[in-house]
Amino acid sequence: MYNIHIEDSNGILSTFSFTPNTTENLMTFIADNLAEDIGDCKGRAWCGTCMVQQLNGVYEDAIIADEQLLLNGFPDIPNRRLACQIFLNSNLDGTTWKVLDSRQFM
Repeated sequence: MYNIHIEDSNGILSTFSFTPNTTENLMTFIADNLAEDIGDCKGRAWCGTCMVQQLNGVYEDAIIADEQLLLNGFPDIPNRRLACQIFLNSNLDGTTWKVLDSRQFM
């Protein structure tokens, strides 16, 4: 069992335990556990509504071209990723993420 810390869109920080590979991705995990309205494009890395910002911990995983293209539109947000492109695995253990939404920056 691993732990992840997630700050929701209201600024409330919660800690969750997870078992790797039991959920499709971090976007689904957040939607299921925090009832956040994210993922308009259903995980295709097209919309940015599942944008998250890594606040703490070490998580380094490859970024696909579609995700990078979308993230390039938000250069002022450091450590940004799309939750739909982050897989729930042991690499997330101990990391902290903040739920963002590209709609708030447009």
